[in-house]
Amino acid sequence: MVSTGGAPFNGKTAPANVAAQAMAGADENSVRGGIRAIGAMAIGTESISPVGMLVGPGNAFVAEAKRQRYGRVGIDLFAGTTETLVIADETVDGELCAADLPGPAEPGPTSPAILLTN
Repeated sequence: MVSTGGAPFNGKTAPANVAAQAMAGADENSVRGGIRAIGAMAIGTESISPVGMLVGPGNAFVAEAKRQRYGRVGIDLFAGTTETLVIADETVDGELCAADLPGPAEPGPTSPAILLTN
């Protein structure tokens, strides 16, 4: 299994991502992202062997690239943008709720992430 590892951390895959990938069975890691990574993994390059399945989130361009590769490789799902709403009152840890919002908002302005609280 090849993993693109998510966004680079100091030019490398973040250590927590490497650990999660190892636990999931990844035996190769590549610091790439976006539609270039989808194309490289789906078709293969001189340094990357083609994969059997593409999984994971991405922006609208990544979703379209995965859709176009569907059939040549497996994909997890036809995903669109994510809209996240966390409704919380004074009994929750507000910092923890706020810390959960950037991940789903990462694909861009079409993926709003909102914390609604009193």
